[in-house]
Amino acid sequence: MALRAGRRLSWWGLLVPTVLLYALIFFVPLGVLVGESLRAGSDGPLSGVNYSAFFSDGVTLGIFLRTVRLSLLITLACVLLGYPLALFMRRAGPALRLVALAVVVSPLLTSVVVRNVAWLLVLGREGMVNTLLRQAGLIDAPLPLLYNTFGVVVGVTHVYLAFLVMPVFSSLLSIDPSLEDAAASLGASRTTVFWRVTLPLSFPGLIAGTTLVFVLSMGVYLTPVIMGGSFVTTLPMVMTDLVRNQFDWPRAAAFAIVLLAFIALVLGLSSRAERRIERMRGEGM
Repeated sequence: MALRAGRRLSWWGLLVPTVLLYALIFFVPLGVLVGESLRAGSDGPLSGVNYSAFFSDGVTLGIFLRTVRLSLLITLACVLLGYPLALFMRRAGPALRLVALAVVVSPLLTSVVVRNVAWLLVLGREGMVNTLLRQAGLIDAPLPLLYNTFGVVVGVTHVYLAFLVMPVFSSLLSIDPSLEDAAASLGASRTTVFWRVTLPLSFPGLIAGTTLVFVLSMGVYLTPVIMGGSFVTTLPMVMTDLVRNQFDWPRAAAFAIVLLAFIALVLGLSSRAERRIERMRGEGM
């Protein structure tokens, strides 16, 4: 008994450095942020006026909803592009799979400024896309591909696509091919096999990927600044302006806490959905 208790204590002792690290780099700054958000002024008493401003100033709530909409569009674009790519990677040979993996991961190895400048050259009024379309006689005037929601979605999807492809690819690899073969042997078409077998079994990876892309998109800053200009405003841009130009740290902190709370809610819903899928699988087996 004493030996077992000593081993248990030794295992808990291994967690001490991790707990201390998390306390130092996450919980302590979070506590400071919460305390800052409750200040009404430089020397004012604690209050929730900064939180009420988020919902009542007539501007911030609308920007937050537009940020959510932008994140949903980015997530949808990643799903439409990433899921077929993950399917291709699953069925491709080792060489093609390696090439596809390199294409997906390469944006993560490039500076965000370099990526965005490249997209400016591609999507600009005199960029590659508009030039080719005009030379082909398909358009008379340049298409507005930049400094709008479309340009931001393209720029962010380019880099965040990897965060959806990898979980979905991993989930697809874990599917036993014999299940799909069994469905096909019973007369199911390839489309039916996909909708009734492959897609449901890949839901855990799809949920994880979409959640990751959505959460990251809610906090993206530099790409909307470069590719959206002053025509696309997100909540992180508002918080940055409050800190850098208005020196309103309490209000920026309150907005950050609201954003963190919303992200925590999304993560909670995602975790609940994954557990429900696993429970349904267990009942089905």
